[in-house]
Amino acid sequence: MDPQWADLLLSPIINTTISKLISNAAEQINLAVGWKKELETLQNKLRMIKDVLLDAEERQVRDRAVKGWLEKLRDVVFEADDVLDEVAYESEKCKVENQNQKLKNVHKFLTSNPLLFRREIAEKIKKIIASVEAINNEAREFGLQNRLAGTVVSEHRRNAQTHSTIGDLSEVVGREDDISKIVHLLTDSSNGLRLCVLSLVGMPGLGKTTLAQAVRNDERIKNYFGKIMWVCVSDNFEVEKILREMLESLSGNSCAVKNEDTVIQKIREAMGENNFLLVLDDMWDEESHGKFEDLRSCLLGLCKMSRNRVIVTTRNEKVALKMRTLPKHMHHLGKLQIADCWSIIKKRVLGDASITLELEKIGRDIAQLCGGVPLVARVIGGILCTERLDKVTWLSIKSKIEALGPLEHDIEIRGVIKLSFDHLPESALKQCFAFCSIFPKDFVMKRKMLIQLWMAKGFLQSVEESLMTMEDVDGFSSDMKVDLKSLQVLSFVDSLGTEELPPCFGNIKNLRYLDISGTQITKLPKFIPMLYKLQTFRFMTCRSLEMPLEGIGSLINLRHIYFSDEEQMPANIGKLMCLQTLPKFFVGTTKGRKIEELGNLRWLRGSLQIYKLEHVKNRSEAMGAKLNEKTISKLRLRWGKESNQDEDVLEGLQPHSDLQLLEIDGYGGKNLPSWMSKNVLNCDLFLLKNLAELRIMKCQKLKSIPVMTGFSSLQMLFISSCIELSTIVDGAFAELASLKGLHILNCPKLERVSCNGLLFPQSLLIPDCRELNSLSTSTCLKVLLLRGCKSLSSIPSLRGLSSLEEVIFIDCGLEHLPSGLSSCIALKELIIARCHSLISIPEELKEIHSLVVLWIHWCSKLRSIPENTLNSLTSLKTLYIGGFSEELEEFPGLSSIHSLQASLEYLNLTGWGKLTEFPHQIQNLNLTALKSVSITDFKEVETLPKWLGNLSSLKSLSIWGCLRLKYLPSGLSFFTTLERLTIYRCPNLVSAKLDEILGGLACLKTLWIGPFSEELEEFPCLSSIHNLGTSLEELRLYGWAKLTQLPHQIQHLTGLRHLSIWDFHGVKALPEWLGNLSSLQDLCIKYCENLKHLPSAESIRRLSELKFLEISECLVLETRCRKESNSEWHKISHIPTIRINGEDI
Repeated sequence: MDPQWADLLLSPIINTTISKLISNAAEQINLAVGWKKELETLQNKLRMIKDVLLDAEERQVRDRAVKGWLEKLRDVVFEADDVLDEVAYESEKCKVENQNQKLKNVHKFLTSNPLLFRREIAEKIKKIIASVEAINNEAREFGLQNRLAGTVVSEHRRNAQTHSTIGDLSEVVGREDDISKIVHLLTDSSNGLRLCVLSLVGMPGLGKTTLAQAVRNDERIKNYFGKIMWVCVSDNFEVEKILREMLESLSGNSCAVKNEDTVIQKIREAMGENNFLLVLDDMWDEESHGKFEDLRSCLLGLCKMSRNRVIVTTRNEKVALKMRTLPKHMHHLGKLQIADCWSIIKKRVLGDASITLELEKIGRDIAQLCGGVPLVARVIGGILCTERLDKVTWLSIKSKIEALGPLEHDIEIRGVIKLSFDHLPESALKQCFAFCSIFPKDFVMKRKMLIQLWMAKGFLQSVEESLMTMEDVDGFSSDMKVDLKSLQVLSFVDSLGTEELPPCFGNIKNLRYLDISGTQITKLPKFIPMLYKLQTFRFMTCRSLEMPLEGIGSLINLRHIYFSDEEQMPANIGKLMCLQTLPKFFVGTTKGRKIEELGNLRWLRGSLQIYKLEHVKNRSEAMGAKLNEKTISKLRLRWGKESNQDEDVLEGLQPHSDLQLLEIDGYGGKNLPSWMSKNVLNCDLFLLKNLAELRIMKCQKLKSIPVMTGFSSLQMLFISSCIELSTIVDGAFAELASLKGLHILNCPKLERVSCNGLLFPQSLLIPDCRELNSLSTSTCLKVLLLRGCKSLSSIPSLRGLSSLEEVIFIDCGLEHLPSGLSSCIALKELIIARCHSLISIPEELKEIHSLVVLWIHWCSKLRSIPENTLNSLTSLKTLYIGGFSEELEEFPGLSSIHSLQASLEYLNLTGWGKLTEFPHQIQNLNLTALKSVSITDFKEVETLPKWLGNLSSLKSLSIWGCLRLKYLPSGLSFFTTLERLTIYRCPNLVSAKLDEILGGLACLKTLWIGPFSEELEEFPCLSSIHNLGTSLEELRLYGWAKLTQLPHQIQHLTGLRHLSIWDFHGVKALPEWLGNLSSLQDLCIKYCENLKHLPSAESIRRLSELKFLEISECLVLETRCRKESNSEWHKISHIPTIRINGEDI
């Protein structure tokens, strides 16, 4: 960590801590017994120091003595903070114990020796006062002045601010010539070197990374290089780390492999025969010459062809030279023109708004001070956008920048960034920003968690909105030392080896944030209820945790609680009066678990799911939750089973008017509540005026949907599994002016859906409404999906639906397709599948030139497709075709498939009973662009077309249900690009040939294979699968009755991440060697009816990466793996996600 950056954070940390101390001291003065006078003295002296702090912050940059003074002050204020925390803890403890004992004297301290405690605290405060007094005297000696701080944020800019100042890659200004030159150097065909390094060299802030990204995203570069990788090196140059990140950049997945040779092999396999471009961004370390040579040697080993390039970005020319950069490939970045800097500043400050000529002149003068450095221009733009748009303010900022001197070195540029940091509106924001620096570089932060961590540290004293101005600055880093005594944040997330909290944590009185999610902790320690200052408590996916937690009501400052299961929900949640976040609540029937617990939680907000509402007796009890008084934005109401009181209960669960999402699931009433269909209390304002999404699910007695009035903000309406729903009233949706999506699923009695009057719905999805026989659409539709609507024989014309992009008809009763398809000029996807009443395809299909995806699949009565249809579909990339009338003896519609030879990428051919050979139209094709081929249900065919063995770009091959197939094309064994292979229900394949092919597929990542002949007693064709040990990531094995064990050959697949075992009916126990699959993350076991035993607990624990276990349709095993049965549960209880028959347990 660069100390100069840490210096920037020193003063705001002190400032915020002093502000907190002054505030805390004021609170404690009213409670203090024996040290009131001392607290008042401390408060006054801290105010005196706070007054000169801004002057000290500015002077520390040039005066080391002032910096030392700040460091001494930091130590003292931290000590004072600890003392006041100790006092506050005793105060909170007093409140809890008095509340429990129902005492009236709420200020009485209940320590074991209150007199001793008072004396010790008084002595500590006196000592701190003496230290503060000495520091005040030093401040006077330094001549530190009282300076007023504070800036006013322009309302114009606050609203327009959308991007961070540093790291905004949306535009590259003034670098067009640089990009052209670099692209030319990288793609110069006269350079036949196997590996060539091009270095971008320049001082910090010139935009080397931005330029490299612009080059990487250039279409000329994408077309020239087969593979492109990006690695951020920074100051940690380790060859193993760089190689792993290269592999991650290629695969898109994290790399858990540690062995360098294995990583190189995986990179080589992922590369295939492609040339590559590797970007090594932000290289620093010029002393690592030997490591440079090691990396260069590895890269040369990956070059299977010439024209491989490496881009290095560095501020140090020596680094570029040590990477063997030739002089003509050394590109020094120049500085920007003044006009370019002004363009950056102006866009940052004004967007597209105008500016006065007077301010523009000052702005151009400021741009001249940027020294041609784009980072400085963006930072200065960030400063100006938080200030008033007036002459005086801009001239003041200009003078401060001038005082920094010429921006020719790193130190001056840091001065500008510090100036930006200084102009953050509040010291609290600076400290929030400083806290982010404890996270590693490139760490992804979750917003809610970060805010809760800030709260735990005491940084947030006001509303959240001001935090958005943190986007104005980026790029700092600092170190943090952990003092266990003062610990405020403690996280054990996903520490699978953690089974209990160490006893030493019992003395952490100031803990505010505790996260034990994903651990194996079995029991919460007794000290948890004594963490009176705790604000956030997370214990999600703790499968071994035993609840309930007694005494949770003592956590009187708890604001956020997270848990996963009903068993882990603490009783008496209603005592947590400060609670703001409660994602789940399970209604019970015993005291402390009834819905009335929610009534006291007046600050509850955000998202809330209420389960088991069948336990609520009536409306009065439901009203006790007081949902209408809570600003819940997302509310999900769920019944586990129906009751006669459901309508009464739902009436009592009236939400707040700010509700944005409402889900009603499992409700047993016949009618929706009155608050959904009329104005509350006959007022003009509709209660759900802000509702954006409404989900009505599994409401088994609901028969009709009334006219929906007042839902002016509703964008998504989702109705699912309402088995009695038969009527949607005409015009029900006519007033939904904002509706974008209407989805109606699995409503088997629904006969009619009308979109008449709807102006703006973009998607209409109606799956599994088998009685639907009438449908009208909207002219603004983009997506139309009908599935399982077996009574729907016709659809109105689609003429005029010029925005329609996707049309999907699956398993419908359509006798013919709707007219008007040719007018759908934006249509990209047309899917027709399992429409068994469909006889023919209309001629106008030829006229849909925009089609990219076409499925005509499994339509068993279809007899004809217009000839030369494919000839006119010039944009087609995906074709699924086949499964037609059993009366047909050859494929229709393929006569012009040769016209797609250069464009078709995905081809699925499905046969039927009478076909004894492949369509003659495809026998001699040269489909050079094909990436995926699927061949299904050619039951009489014995060999595949030879051209399959010549597809040099093929990545996926699937062969399903070809019962007489004996041979695969011999050329498959030389496929260097094949990543996915499926061979399913092809029992007559010659295993020796298949074994030979499998062993040669060096890049294969996914293999689904089996079952084979029922007569075989062991799995064939796997003797060479060990050759795929590092490349194969997913394996699905289909067994059969005679197999009594898994194929032992798979134990050598050390790179395997996903393993599925299906239909091994004769296997009773899984082998111990399963623990050898060290990279395994997911294990799926299905249809193994006699399986009883998993491997031993020791073997399963060796699967250290295992995160997901699924067991389905394995009657014996699934019973033994449930929590209540300890026979197998103890082996798997540590696995984060366990799913049995579709249910997470």
